Order: sequence, then C-alpha cells, then structure tokens
Amino acid sequence: MNRNLRARGNKGFTIVELIVVVTVIGFLAAIAVGAYNKVVNDAKTTKSLALVNTLSTAKSLFVADPTTTEANIQSYNGATGDAQFAFISKYIRVNGAIPTTTADLLTFSGMPSTPGVITITFGTVEDTASNTPDSPPQVTGYP
Repeated sequence: MNRNLRARGNKGFTIVELIVVVTVIGFLAAIAVGAYNKVVNDAKTTKSLALVNTLSTAKSLFVADPTTTEANIQSYNGATGDAQFAFISKYIRVNGAIPTTTADLLTFSGMPSTPGVITITFGTVEDTASNTPDSPPQVTGYP
C-alpha cells in the first residue's frame, strides 16, 4: 500500500498544514481586533474632548457677551444641570441644531444619553473682572 498520497496525484492539504494556517489567521485577527479597539477608544476620547471644548467655548462666550449681566453670572453659578445649561445653550450649535437640554446636546452630538454612561459637570463661572481662569467643564464616565 502506497502511503504517499501526493505521489498518486491526490491534491490537498494535510491536517498539519490546515492547523498552521488557521493558527496564523487567528493570530492576525487577534492583532487586528486589538488595533480596532484602540482606534474606537481614541475616537470616543476625541469626541468627548470636542464636546468639552464646545461647552467651554459656550461658557466663555456667555461670560464675554456684553448682554450678560452680573446677575446672570450669579444665577449661572447658583444653578445646576439643565438650569445651568440653559444660560449657555444659545451659544451652542451641534450639526446646525440648538440643544435645549444636556440630553439634547448628547443626542445631537451622537453621544450616549443613557443615565450613568456620561456625566457633564460644569465648572463655575468666575467673576468677569477676575483674572482667575474659568474651570472647564468636564465629561467623565465615557466608556
């Protein structure tokens, strides 16, 4: 009995060759998935930073606006959440839309608006005559 099947003209791959090919493909796929996850996380970070910059710019425009009074600034400082957001929302445009609440801002920006996934914390607006810089708003908890 001739054990050399290739000599008789049978063409095909041995089991060892198939195992090696599947192992190499699996290794390359693992590297590709890791690189893809890094790119996705970098994109989420960039998107969050862009949102923070938008909020920071809106707050700066609010303070610099000549129609903003000291009473408005004091009201902003005493407000929280959407009440605080209402003061700066007129300075924000996201894809041409004007968000009226922080949930709208997240939706228009394509950010997750599920409670607990993202938190927007506004810094306090310093007195316009002060030289102390404003603390920027922060986005925390983005997965």
